[in-house]
Amino acid sequence: MDVEDYMLLFLALWVIASAILTKSVDVFLTLSLIGLLVTLEVGNLFLNREQKEGMKPLVELLILLFTIIVLKKVYEVLSGGAP
Repeated sequence: MDVEDYMLLFLALWVIASAILTKSVDVFLTLSLIGLLVTLEVGNLFLNREQKEGMKPLVELLILLFTIIVLKKVYEVLSGGAP
């Protein structure tokens, strides 16, 4: 198995474990972003430019969703409770 295969296997197991162990979509998306960023940072030397460019849209989408989650939580705290 190549390093790319190990990275894909780790990421797939991370996402599956996150999906099974969490009850909240917000937590699942946050854990997915963390797993993806860790995988990309650790395997950065083993990925070619095309593979890195292919992962950019997914990372950007998850960061956008994470930003929305954080803004929602800040709004809940400032408004004095859950909506």
